[in-house]
Amino acid sequence: MGMLSVDLLVTLQILPGFFSNCLFLALYDSVVLLKRAVSLLSCSGSAAGGQWHRMLTPAGLRSVWNSFLLDAYKQVKLGGEAPNSKVVKVPGSSDQRRSLGSRMDDECHLLDFESSDRPLIVNFGSEFSDVADFLVVYIDEAHPSDGWAVSPMESNAFQVRKHRSLEERMLAARTLLEHFALPPQCRLVTDCMDNNANVAYGVSFERVCIVQQKKIAYLGGKGPFFYHLKDVRRWLEQSYGER
Repeated sequence: MGMLSVDLLVTLQILPGFFSNCLFLALYDSVVLLKRAVSLLSCSGSAAGGQWHRMLTPAGLRSVWNSFLLDAYKQVKLGGEAPNSKVVKVPGSSDQRRSLGSRMDDECHLLDFESSDRPLIVNFGSEFSDVADFLVVYIDEAHPSDGWAVSPMESNAFQVRKHRSLEERMLAARTLLEHFALPPQCRLVTDCMDNNANVAYGVSFERVCIVQQKKIAYLGGKGPFFYHLKDVRRWLEQSYGER
């Protein structure tokens, strides 16, 4: 009965945010539909072309709901111990500071990337490389082409299907490395297929946090609406001075 009460309380806490997200998705679909209608009426075929993926769908609602559940049941707490989740190093990602193994695709742990005297910025990179280490963790694809897909904004937009194996997830991460220049001080790993890092840190879509001496020194909000990198910059400036 106690567990049922906890679940009911969590559900009640989630509902306002969930419904506000649903409203946003409905408004987004309405705006896109209106723009396509205007483009058709103005005979602008190129602007209206391409497949349109609605955002307010059963798959979308499940994804948003699960994102709130992940956030509600996350293991991380500000000031608490940082979960040492299993991750997988991506071949080709830069690591000029140290070698963590003989094979770049070995399974390792998130806290392996932390130095004893330097904060580890997870999912963030900037000009603070002289005082902090940076790590991007690539998790489960939020908008797979065969699932809750987003209408492509450009003709060369990436099409990534839902990861069915670690090899597919690694391939998607390598595509990220090939098309986007990550700073040399920013390393890239992927979550394992059991999504243990995603669950432990309550990520779902995006989240940024700072780990220092194996504790959570900064815990960012749930993405995409509360994912603010400027707050991380402010934390670093307060701790190490402005750049």
